[in-house]
Amino acid sequence: MQLLVRLPAGTGARLERHAFAGVALPSRLGWLSGPTVGALTETKRAFGSTEGPFLGRKPDSWDLKDKKKHFNEVLIMADRRKLLETVQDLLDEIGQERPKAFWEILAKRCQQSLHLLNVLELAMVARAFDAHEPKLRKELDIFAPLAMQVRNARDVPGLAVIVLSDVLPRQMRAPKEEVAEVMRCLARRAADVMWEIPPVHAVKLIKALSDAGVNDVSLCSRVARKLRMLLQHGSSQALPAKDLGVAAAAFAAQDFRDLELFKSLAEAVAAALQTMDSWQPSALEDAEKAAWQVLESLDVLDIKGLEEAKLLRRALGELKGEKIEEQEVLVEDVIDRRQQDLRP
Repeated sequence: MQLLVRLPAGTGARLERHAFAGVALPSRLGWLSGPTVGALTETKRAFGSTEGPFLGRKPDSWDLKDKKKHFNEVLIMADRRKLLETVQDLLDEIGQERPKAFWEILAKRCQQSLHLLNVLELAMVARAFDAHEPKLRKELDIFAPLAMQVRNARDVPGLAVIVLSDVLPRQMRAPKEEVAEVMRCLARRAADVMWEIPPVHAVKLIKALSDAGVNDVSLCSRVARKLRMLLQHGSSQALPAKDLGVAAAAFAAQDFRDLELFKSLAEAVAAALQTMDSWQPSALEDAEKAAWQVLESLDVLDIKGLEEAKLLRRALGELKGEKIEEQEVLVEDVIDRRQQDLRP
């Protein structure tokens, strides 16, 4: 057995014995005075540990490996990768309930990490919270700081514009002026990446601007050219009839008069009415609703005398089994007739 004798400084020193390997003990413990003490105190230890004095006796029986602590895998301390993985899981599992504590921790971590995410990743976070709609306190609202981060961004992809223009107006707890400013920012970014936005989503963006009380003539002009080229040079069924009616109503709400666009819309809806089969009641109903939306939009914008509008009215008359003289029928008469039909 090998022992190390260590004497503390001062008088009244007492003998302390510790079991360590590799330290030789003098042959006589009785002579502890004189130069022997100095020789013992200068002896170097070959092994040391903070776990206890007897750990070195059987080193093979103890697991001395450091345990790996992945704190970044815990949501409350999650890094950017873990945060995005959690958001993607939420988007893949829409409808699955999560505890309130989970949403509170996720909201706090998202608020702290928004500056680390690009705009497309911000759109993912916004869609995840919008799809699940957790009931959180006002201080845990992520949409207001997220909107501020989007406003300060330089480049906004088209997909992010589509998602954010749909989510932010509905979820932001802010005055209407602030929501309108965010929508103006998204409209400016959309004009720069119009080639990334499909026509259907471009029309929804115009409608979202109208609902927020924002008029953007420049964006309407770009979307109108996109739709006009698609309807004139694309297939006859490039857009569903329902979307054609929504487009007409959206441009009318923006007070945007484009005769070529409305000619194309009226012609496309009339063609949809004439090609609809009677065994498709839902599609036929959508086409009829779109036709009325186009006619009402023409009335709102005070556009009269279009041959395509007369063709559309004739298609509506044939749908109801009526013969309508286009020269004697005005848009107001058609709207009055529709209101009479809707009365109980």
